[in-house]
Amino acid sequence: MYKVLHFGDTHLGRKHPSKISKKRVESSIKAFRHVIQKAIQEDVDFVIHAGDVFDTVYPWHTVIESAKKELQNLEEAEIPLYCIRGNHDRSFGQGRSLKGLAIEHLTSEYIHLIDPQASEFPQNGYIDHDENIRVYGLGYHASRTQEILREFKPENEKFNILLMHDFVEGVTRSYSNSIPKADMIAEKDLQYVAIGHDHEPNPEQVINSTTFSATGGTVDYDFNTTNFRKTFNILEIDEENQNIDVDNHKVPQELELRKKKFKVGHSPQQIRNKIEDEIQEHKEYAYKIKIQGEISSGQEIQTQKIADEVEKIDQVVLADTLLDVKTDEVEMAESKGEGFNIYEHLEDNLQQNKLEENFIQMHERAENMLSNEENLTRSGFSLQKQARKNLREKIDNQIFGDIEDEA
Repeated sequence: MYKVLHFGDTHLGRKHPSKISKKRVESSIKAFRHVIQKAIQEDVDFVIHAGDVFDTVYPWHTVIESAKKELQNLEEAEIPLYCIRGNHDRSFGQGRSLKGLAIEHLTSEYIHLIDPQASEFPQNGYIDHDENIRVYGLGYHASRTQEILREFKPENEKFNILLMHDFVEGVTRSYSNSIPKADMIAEKDLQYVAIGHDHEPNPEQVINSTTFSATGGTVDYDFNTTNFRKTFNILEIDEENQNIDVDNHKVPQELELRKKKFKVGHSPQQIRNKIEDEIQEHKEYAYKIKIQGEISSGQEIQTQKIADEVEKIDQVVLADTLLDVKTDEVEMAESKGEGFNIYEHLEDNLQQNKLEENFIQMHERAENMLSNEENLTRSGFSLQKQARKNLREKIDNQIFGDIEDEA
């Protein structure tokens, strides 16, 4: 019998919104610490991480040192960690050559990165924990993941665990036809599939005797995922009978991001009172407040005053006010920030539509640009003018290809 802890998408060093970057970084480290301490308390045999250990390929030095400190406790308990890279953990140069890999900052005989090239999987894409359990790892390969897994044939004499960082149709949210299918994976000789990348948890789903689980993230990634639970799994594995029990645990949050909607007509004081009624002591909050409804021509809504009033609450470290209103039958959307929030727009639309592979790649490109603070306006929500221009050019090439002058 084995006991294993599964988690992922810890996004250590998540800095956005930039106004509260230090608190966001601290929050990600505290959530990570909670899970590592739980692994030690439960005396697990090993830990598996399904990708995006760090939020960027170049995390702050203090973030790296904090991660090392927590993992040192795991090493002292002689508990190995098996992990894969996510889309945030790496960066690529021209020709898809790997430029950087954040997890390489973590060096220890108890930390094992399973990171095969697409052509090397599964030959160099696994580690045997012992003679009974084999851990396969397949990091983020975007649209190639389904193709790579199609020919995958795991060892049939072992209890096989697969770590992967991608959406899985039938288990997680689904954005396109190019993502791997749960039914296809379940035809393999796998007992447990640990899924990263989707921040919405699906603690357990059994398909054709294969247990799939997406634990989601350990911290709020952004305001669009505030309703997602933050979790990790404790697994009890009977390798002889190929049985597995999954116990899902919640990760407590000291800093919560929240979205709140109010109808036109609420005063700043009324909004503050309603928010004050729902917050808890010993926690901190960042709020995105959306005002919705119809207004008359010339009517003013004091977005800045609303934000200032809410930030007077001791536990609120950030309040941002957005408008989603109609006036004279014309829709209008404003914010106190400096421009259009392309990440929020793409994220909302991708959740509602099945889009082709090129749209997924556009979304990922925009997400990567937004994860780099140098591209952002002072508000921390929007891309700078030059960054927006670069993104538009890349999207044009994505859709139309390189257009040559025919003259």
